[in-house]
Amino acid sequence: MPGHSPKDGGETIAPRQSRIQTFGVPPDNFDPSTEPDSRLTRYGLPTLNAMASNPMATAFRRAFLQRRRNGPPLRFMSALPAPGVARDATVIQRAAPTTQPAQKSVNWSGGYLSARGGHRFVSVMADWVVPTVSPPPGGTAMEYHSSTWVGLDGQKFYLDSSLPQIGTKQRCGAGLPGECEYYAWFQWWARGQETPEEPLLLPVNPGDTISAIIRVFGEDSVICNLKNVTQDIMLEAFRAWAPPPCRISGATAEWIMERPSPPASDGWEAYALPVYTPFAFTGCVAESSPLGSDTLHDRDLESARLIRMYEIVTSPPGTRTISTAHRVLLPEQRLELAYVAP
Repeated sequence: MPGHSPKDGGETIAPRQSRIQTFGVPPDNFDPSTEPDSRLTRYGLPTLNAMASNPMATAFRRAFLQRRRNGPPLRFMSALPAPGVARDATVIQRAAPTTQPAQKSVNWSGGYLSARGGHRFVSVMADWVVPTVSPPPGGTAMEYHSSTWVGLDGQKFYLDSSLPQIGTKQRCGAGLPGECEYYAWFQWWARGQETPEEPLLLPVNPGDTISAIIRVFGEDSVICNLKNVTQDIMLEAFRAWAPPPCRISGATAEWIMERPSPPASDGWEAYALPVYTPFAFTGCVAESSPLGSDTLHDRDLESARLIRMYEIVTSPPGTRTISTAHRVLLPEQRLELAYVAP
């Protein structure tokens, strides 16, 4: 896992238009489960051509393209707010500030895979149920923040390392009187750069099932797909570019519950973690490909490494685990996350 990422001195990021390109909202009668590959490609969706020799990713993609059993037709909606709408600048997602081979982090909890045998990861996907959050009993923080996401890279300390990630955000506390907020977001974190999150328009409520896919497209871009299974809504697909001069290494794939950081912090001073209801990442698959080849191989949770989140306490001085991850392989694979009360 990498060391913390300094924010000061990062280069100014380009305007949003140059970093994210949407594919457009399909017409009302568009059924992705029956459309030909040419139409799926037109709208940035997974194609049947990609579903050949890798059965786990194939099953996930087929489910992603289908509506719920006995559910209404899928609705599509725009991904990004209208130009000029202010973005939420209260949080910064960061790589886990720990060192290899430690499996604990001050801001990450979950699991990750490392590439092996000359392979690199070219996709990552999973489903999860959005946890319900609340301030801890007796908590004194003004706000409590958590992020639930899938991503690629971010687990290795190397020059120009970066991390495309997509998921849901949960926050609550005295700074949000009487309310908790839930929303979808994307970010391409880059070491040493300012890369604020991009809020997405997908509606999110606690208890909703979310399905997400990130797939590599070239050396410096990814295509993202996000779906609210419970609400029968699929977000318009979009392509995102890495902040220059970053490139995708494909070194790791992640499924993470994070407590993000306020602006001007270095990752070691993250927001306090809210109490969250136990939940699990399911359908966790990452596809790897040998360098120089288009052949895809499934990787699941069997070889995943787990991360537990801790906080630094002063009385008595030390650390305390606040979030744990547990891997279940049978009968169906799950990565279970749980809040640890004091």
